[in-house]
Amino acid sequence: MMAGGFLTQVNHYDRLFDQELTSQYNLSIRVEPDGLSFSVYAPFLSKFIGLESVKFTGHEELLSKPVVAADAEEIRNFVGQHPWLLNPFRHTCLIVCSQVYTFIPHVLYNEQERNTYLSFVHQSENPETVSAQFLNSAEAWVVYGLSRNLFQTLKTMYSDASMIHHAGAFIETILPRYRHSQLQNPVFVNISKGFFDIVILGEGKLRYCNSFNWKTNEDVSYFLIFVLDQLGLNPENVQVLLSGSVSPDSGLFSLLYRYIRHLSFIRGSDPVKGGLVLPDEAEFRFVELLNPALCAL
Repeated sequence: MMAGGFLTQVNHYDRLFDQELTSQYNLSIRVEPDGLSFSVYAPFLSKFIGLESVKFTGHEELLSKPVVAADAEEIRNFVGQHPWLLNPFRHTCLIVCSQVYTFIPHVLYNEQERNTYLSFVHQSENPETVSAQFLNSAEAWVVYGLSRNLFQTLKTMYSDASMIHHAGAFIETILPRYRHSQLQNPVFVNISKGFFDIVILGEGKLRYCNSFNWKTNEDVSYFLIFVLDQLGLNPENVQVLLSGSVSPDSGLFSLLYRYIRHLSFIRGSDPVKGGLVLPDEAEFRFVELLNPALCAL
C-alpha cells in the first residue's frame, strides 16, 4: 500500500490491540536508513500485539557513505499520519541505526571522554550528537554518533524514551539467548539497506562486532569470508545465522550458501511464538523489535 511517501511492507495487529490503551503497552521503534519498523508489546498479556514496517519512497539508491539512520522530516511526516504513535506508552524504546560507533570495555570507559573515543575511529563532516549506551550482556559501552537534527527530532517526539544503538540492541538480543548455546563461535549477520553487521560470540562473550557497507551480494560474501579468515574461523565448520533484510529464496542467501556450510536464520524466542501470528520470516527480519527485554533497558 502506497500513501504519502510511505510503502507499508508489514502490517500485523492482534484483535486485542486498542489505540486507546497505549499507556499499558511497550512501544519499540527501529529508525532505519530508509524507513521505520515498530512493535507493540502488551506486558499484561506477555505477547506482542502489533508489528508494522514501512519504507520511505525515494530511497532506491543504496547509500555509499556511512549510514546514520533516516531523515528527520520523513519521520515527522510518518508519525503525523499515525498520531497514536505519540500517545503515552508504558515504555518506549528507540533503536537508531548508525555506522558511526565504537565499543569501549566497561572497566576502561570514562563518560567525559566519549567524544574522544568516537573521533579516534570516525571522522564526520556532519554535526553529530554523541551518545553512549551500556550493554549489560557484553559489559561494554557502545559510543555512537547521530545527526543532531535527527536526535533532536526523536527526543522532541519521545522525550521519555530509551534510545538504543542498533548494534547494541542486536547484541543485547542475541547474546543472552545464545550465551549458553552449544554452538562454537556462532556468527551473526544482520542485513540492512546499505550496510550489514557481523557479530561473533566466543565462550559466551562478545568477540567481534563491525558494520560494512554493501551494494551487491558479492560485497556481503567478501567481507564475511574476510572476517572469518582474520579470526581463524573455518567457513566449513562455523555456524552462521542470518537476520534482517534477507530471505531463504534470495540471491544473497544462495551466494552465501556456496561458501558457508552451516547457514541458517535466527528464530524467535518463546515470547514471540506466543504472540502475533506472524510469517516465519518475521522472526529473523525483526529480531530486535521482537525482543520484549529491550524495553527494560
